Amino acid sequence: MNRKFNEMKKLISLFSIVFLSLWVFGQWVSPGSGTLYTLSSLPSVAPGAVSSPESGVYQISQNLTLSAGDTLLLESSAARVSVGDNITITILGTLASEARSGRLLFTGDSSGTSPFELRLDNAATARISQVHFQHGYQLFLYNAGGVEITGCEFSGFRNSAINLMNSSPIIQNCYFHHNQKAAISSAVNTNCSPKILDNVFYNNDLSNANVPQINLGPGAADTILIVGNRIEGVAQTMSGGIGVMSLGGGSTRLTVSGNHILHNRYGYTQNGSNIFAIITDNIIEHNDLETTPNNGGSGISIYGSGTSCGAKIRRNLIHDNLWGVTAIYYHSIDMGTAEDPGGNVLYHNGNSNVEYELYNNSGCDMNAVGNYWGDNTLSHAEDVIYHQNDNSSYGLVTFSPILKLEPEFLSFRILQENNPELFQDLLFDVAEGSDTIFAVLHSDGVHNLPEMLAPTIELPSGVACEPGPSEPQDFSSPVTYTLTTPHGTSRTYVAAIVTAGGVEYFEEMSVSLFPNPVTGDCFTLRNGQGGTVKVEIRSLTGQLVRTAQRAGVLLSVSTAGLEKGVYLVTIIKENQRKTVRVVNL
Repeated sequence: MNRKFNEMKKLISLFSIVFLSLWVFGQWVSPGSGTLYTLSSLPSVAPGAVSSPESGVYQISQNLTLSAGDTLLLESSAARVSVGDNITITILGTLASEARSGRLLFTGDSSGTSPFELRLDNAATARISQVHFQHGYQLFLYNAGGVEITGCEFSGFRNSAINLMNSSPIIQNCYFHHNQKAAISSAVNTNCSPKILDNVFYNNDLSNANVPQINLGPGAADTILIVGNRIEGVAQTMSGGIGVMSLGGGSTRLTVSGNHILHNRYGYTQNGSNIFAIITDNIIEHNDLETTPNNGGSGISIYGSGTSCGAKIRRNLIHDNLWGVTAIYYHSIDMGTAEDPGGNVLYHNGNSNVEYELYNNSGCDMNAVGNYWGDNTLSHAEDVIYHQNDNSSYGLVTFSPILKLEPEFLSFRILQENNPELFQDLLFDVAEGSDTIFAVLHSDGVHNLPEMLAPTIELPSGVACEPGPSEPQDFSSPVTYTLTTPHGTSRTYVAAIVTAGGVEYFEEMSVSLFPNPVTGDCFTLRNGQGGTVKVEIRSLTGQLVRTAQRAGVLLSVSTAGLEKGVYLVTIIKENQRKTVRVVNL
């Protein structure tokens, strides 16, 4: 009897241990046995924590912990997960999501007082895609392992949407908007090197808490990558674009490239020591929400506590901020050397009716060779660069020679990949010194030119184009483009497509013209019925540049001395006339 009773106690104790491993203080904890769980399986294994009121819809009402070794799969059939107040979901194993056509909504209660927290802790791994996380407190990565977050959306978070501690995730193609604090942040007492790639950040820091939308502390061993993002503010005067701070030891390396940063309190700022940033090919514009210029408004700001706070700044377009580039206290900034020119374009940065393209508010010298400062003159550059020549306590900025901008095309193309109805790429001849640019369409008589074509135009950084460089146009007649530099120099070009099969026919007059394009010093008219033919050659703007009158059957018309380009050639015979476009090569 006693032996049976003791065995019964052992069985109860064993049952209690197993039960407690799964259900402790109103929470469900997976056993860590290498099990794969799905959202649809949780209501049966954790009935007090997860329920499913209808197919594809799940409610989490108690804390969940996925133990190390276990996996939770967010399957493609799931449509919505609702999480109650005061709920913490802790992932110690692996969180994964299946490929899906639309986003899974993972949401808290917008009116809740203590929104949910999702934690990836202690070497947890995750591959999350196509999930819309909404109305939570934060997604917290603490000592997390390999984490990839792609194609997700984060909105309505009470804290930073993603908060990092000793974690270096890949965050790509996500959309962060309308969160109360930063979209992505890490603390100054941690080391994180995230890769933040091709995301959109819009109107975060709704609490106006003096934080940037991307707010990072010191880096880990890898380089921080902030590449290809759009970071746009709206109205919060204390919300910046990108901020990096390192006040202690270690070494922070980062690449900030290909981002579009606009309408924030500032564009990019780094503060502290042992930071080196490569800042290239960004558009940083209209970061002017700061109401007191002495408190911010820079396109780029390097604020060093030592000369170990450095940056290499190349090929950025920086305009219409309260300041262009500011260097404060100590720094080692390289904006361009004779061997490696900066290629940065700065203009219209300023406040209180004074233009400030570069303010070296430190005793450190810097090189800034090969940049454009709003005009093509050295005297203007000197006027808008504040350095030792303005105050003997400032460091000297070496900025000559400068980059000069002209209103010119670097390339003009109409590509088949962007115009499916086009049967060949059209590469326009952009001849130096000519105001006519043209492409030759070698038609086989079967294909017609599409009604509207979208060009691909490459311009010097900062040069404006009207109509827009990718705006579709009707090229059945010449299209006029006006290019303008920031300092107001304009130039007008005529872009034309010439359909050329080698021979142009004037059937009503029994006349043909060849070759088109003209590759020598003349073109030939074959006048089948004889008689007199008059020829008028005009520029695309209508200016008469040459006339000729010939009689006979085979007539030669000289193009010697005409500039390379497209001309309107009118053939007149017996009160009949016809005009075609002819390319002179």
